[in-house]
Amino acid sequence: MATKTQKASATLEKKAKTAVIELDKLGKPITNANVREQIGGCSFRDLSPILKAIVAEREARARAETLVPDMPEEVAELSTALWEAAFRAADESAAASRRAHAEEVADLRKQLDQWEIDVGTVEDELEAMTTRAKDAEAAKAEIEEQVVDLRVVIAGLEGRLLGRQEATPAEFEGGKGAAPEPEDARQLPLFYDPPGDEGLPIEGDAMDGDLAQDHKDNCGLGGEAA
Repeated sequence: MATKTQKASATLEKKAKTAVIELDKLGKPITNANVREQIGGCSFRDLSPILKAIVAEREARARAETLVPDMPEEVAELSTALWEAAFRAADESAAASRRAHAEEVADLRKQLDQWEIDVGTVEDELEAMTTRAKDAEAAKAEIEEQVVDLRVVIAGLEGRLLGRQEATPAEFEGGKGAAPEPEDARQLPLFYDPPGDEGLPIEGDAMDGDLAQDHKDNCGLGGEAA
């Protein structure tokens, strides 16, 4: 079972390795002070052996990498063949995906074209409906103007009818006889003629009567001897 000291040493080693990686990224040298600054404080006595082991391991790995021989030609050819086979397999799968994607894009473009046609049709219908609505508004306005004119005419006719109804009883109150039956308002003339003048001859009629009497007198038809 690991003791507390071993656990603390393992934790410090892990932190030290992380600090070394960060120092490499920052381009700073691997020193006890820099590592301790990255860790956030620890004992140099505990850190120094751990850091020495880390540096030694890094140096050994670097030497090993430089001592690795070149890849044999047969291995290189085999690796190339394996890579080409893997690429062809992946390319075939990708080609199938590309074909499916291309078909999907083509279908979407067809749908888009159809939607554009539908939108154009709707816009044309909307324009036609707008035109009809404007025509209907214009016709409505014209009818409203006609209604106003008719109301003025009706008001004038009602005024004339009221004046005739008020004048007729006044005539018969003077003793000219009983009031006649009420006339149909729909048959009333547009212009009111004052009552009481129906029996009076006009100027031309009076002149014709005088001429007729003179003719009778001249012909001996007046009832008296010439």
